Amino acid sequence: MFNHVGHLTLVPEATDDQIEGIVAGLLGLPAQIDGLVEAQVVRDAGLTPGNANLRFQMRFDSVESWQGYKTHPAHVAVVTDHIGPVLGSKAFVQYEDDAVRSAGA
Repeated sequence: MFNHVGHLTLVPEATDDQIEGIVAGLLGLPAQIDGLVEAQVVRDAGLTPGNANLRFQMRFDSVESWQGYKTHPAHVAVVTDHIGPVLGSKAFVQYEDDAVRSAGA
């Protein structure tokens, strides 16, 4: 599987309704985009000032599916209609499952 993970920091004026619009928009993408097999979105717990507001992970069946996602109209609409108006900053990472390193139990 190929993964696309993002952290979104929103402007302080972003409302709960706007944030929930982002969450719903991102979670709705697997039903609309071929090759996008799973979407996860979580809001930060708010315990540390300066953290990003949202973290998402999109899982694709291939790199090619992720490349198609970038310009897919449904994805572009979520970015344009929901994320863009309240985005302060963003950071992304893409990786294959077999690149993950782990330790512990």
